[in-house]
Amino acid sequence: MRQLPRLWEESEQDTRYVQYFIERLSLDMPSCGGECSHWRPLIIQAMHQEVAVRQGVVALSAVMQERLAYGSLGIHGFDAPSRSGRYLLGLKKYGRALSSLQKLVRDMGSDRYLIQVALLCGIICIWFEILVRDYLAALGHLEMCLKIVLKEGPFGNIDSEIQGAYARMDMQASLYVGIRAPVTVPGEMSPVPYVFDSFNQAETCLMEEYARVVHLFRNAASFYRNHQPGCVPLELVAYTQTLQARLELWKSAFGYSYSCQKAQGSPQTSARASLLLIQYYIALVTASTSLYAEETLYDQFLYAFKRILLLARSSNACHESAAATSLVGVPMKMGVIYPLYFVATRCRDSAVRQEAIDLLSSAPYPDVVWEAPVLASVARRAKEIEELGLDCNQPIPEFRRLHSLGWAIDYESRQVRVEFHRRSNGMDGEWDEWEECLSW
Repeated sequence: MRQLPRLWEESEQDTRYVQYFIERLSLDMPSCGGECSHWRPLIIQAMHQEVAVRQGVVALSAVMQERLAYGSLGIHGFDAPSRSGRYLLGLKKYGRALSSLQKLVRDMGSDRYLIQVALLCGIICIWFEILVRDYLAALGHLEMCLKIVLKEGPFGNIDSEIQGAYARMDMQASLYVGIRAPVTVPGEMSPVPYVFDSFNQAETCLMEEYARVVHLFRNAASFYRNHQPGCVPLELVAYTQTLQARLELWKSAFGYSYSCQKAQGSPQTSARASLLLIQYYIALVTASTSLYAEETLYDQFLYAFKRILLLARSSNACHESAAATSLVGVPMKMGVIYPLYFVATRCRDSAVRQEAIDLLSSAPYPDVVWEAPVLASVARRAKEIEELGLDCNQPIPEFRRLHSLGWAIDYESRQVRVEFHRRSNGMDGEWDEWEECLSW
C-alpha cells in the first residue's frame, strides 16, 4: 500500500459520505468464505485516484441516505414537502461528476486504466439515476457505456468483472424496458462445465445462457408469436431446443457443485443459490415458450412456478433480516420481484398466482428498477380480468388470456397506465387492446 497524493480539496462532510459508501459496500459483501464481485474494490481504488469517481460516490452516498431515510422517492424529488440539503448536495456533486466524466471520456483513447475508470464511474451514474427513479437517464448512461464495452472488451482493455457487471445491467434493461434485446450476448457457445468451481462461475455461465434466451425472445421469437403464429422455421425450433438443453446441463452442473459446497455454506450462500435457481427456471420457461403464441403452453410449467415461489420464500427469509443494511438500488442484482411478477402473470393456477401476488405485496424493498407495489397492482388486475366469471378451479380458456402487458408509471400521482393485449378470436385473429389506469 502507498499513500496516494491528495488530488482535490474535500470537506469533512464529503469525507463522511465517502466513508459511508465504503461501509455500505462492506456490509453488502458476503461473509463466511463467500465471494464478492471484483468491481467493488475497483470502485474504492478508483475513488481514491480519480475526482470523477470521488464526486460520484459522494453524490450517490447522499442520495442513498436520503432514499433510506424517506423510503419512497419520486423522480428528481422526494415525497416529503421540500427537498433536503442532503439531496441538493447530491445533485450538485452529481453534476460535477458528470462534467469530470465527460472530460475523462474525451481523453481516454485506448488507455486501459482510463477506460476502466470511465466504466466504473458509469456504474455510479447509473446507480444514481436508479435511486432518483430516472430510469430513462440510467438507460442512456448504460447504452453509452455498453458501446465502450463492446468496442474495447475484445482487446482486453476491460476487467472481466466490470464486463460481467455491465452484462447484468444489460439484462436488467432488456427485461424491464421490453423494447430492446441484450447486446452483450456471447457469440460462441462454450461447453457448459461438468462442475462449477465457484458461484461466480455458475452465475456468469447462467447469465450468458439467459442472455441468449432473452435475445431470441426479443428478436425472432416476438415476430412469430405476434405476427406469424404457427410459421416458425425449423432451424429456430432447433435453436430453442439447444438453449433448453444447455440450461439443463447448467442445472445438473450447478446441483452437483452446490451439493459439494452446501456442507460448508452459510445463509448467504444458500440465498445466492436460491436466486440463481430462480433465474434458471425463468430462463427455461421463457426458452420453452418463446416461439409460440398460445398462452396455454405455460400450464405445463406449473411445477416450475411452484418451485420459484418456494425458492423466493427461502431467499426472502434470508434477506429480510439484512434489508436494512443492504445496498440500495445496486444495479447488478437479479432479485425475486421480476420472477414473482412473471409467475403472477404467466401462471394461470389461481392459488399459485395469488401466492405470487401476495409475496409481491409484502416484498420489503425494491430490486433495482423492479418495484413490488406497482407490479403487484398490475398482476392483480390481470388476474381479475382473466378470471372474471369463472369458478375458482375452472381453467382459463385461451381466448380470455392476456398475452402482453405494457405500463408507464407516474410516481407523483402513484398511478400506472397499463396496456392490455388479448386475442379473443384465436391465434390468427385481431388483437384486442385497451388501457387502464391503476393505483398502488
